[in-house]
Amino acid sequence: MKLFSRLFSRRLKEDTGTTLYRAALAAARQPALYGAHGAQDTVDGRFDILLVHVWLLIRHIKRAGHHDLGQAVFDAMFRDMDDSLRELGTSDTVVGKRIKDMARAFYGRSESLNALLDEGVAGDIGAWVQRNVSLSKTVDDTDINRLSAYIYDIEQRFASVDDADVLHKMLAFPAIDA
Repeated sequence: MKLFSRLFSRRLKEDTGTTLYRAALAAARQPALYGAHGAQDTVDGRFDILLVHVWLLIRHIKRAGHHDLGQAVFDAMFRDMDDSLRELGTSDTVVGKRIKDMARAFYGRSESLNALLDEGVAGDIGAWVQRNVSLSKTVDDTDINRLSAYIYDIEQRFASVDDADVLHKMLAFPAIDA
């Protein structure tokens, strides 16, 4: 009986992780992020923006004590990245290397963003954005400030969620207009 309960529990975490990942993915696809907010509308730019959304999600899921679920979100993201690379025609021998590079980028950027947010320095997010997000060639300080404010808004929304409600309210990324 324990085997079945562990199996179903693991499957439920995977499904929930995938649902949460899809919410982050939908939020990362908002057109205004690639217009008025200055992110580059390229594969790299979209990955950078997705990384921000997924990391903020995982950060707060783990803070609420749901480490396995945070891992399930991470796994769902990288399953999707693997599938996307294969759909783009990337050969099997290259997919593993690209996924490793993406994971390295994910961990490096998330560690630096995590440290910054732990310090509570909202103003420094702009410098982080300039270093870590592929920006459009026409980006200016206003665009960077908008994107920084958006990231900080996500952080503040998720930080204000009670641990007991974390799984339900993590689906609520802020919507932005162009």
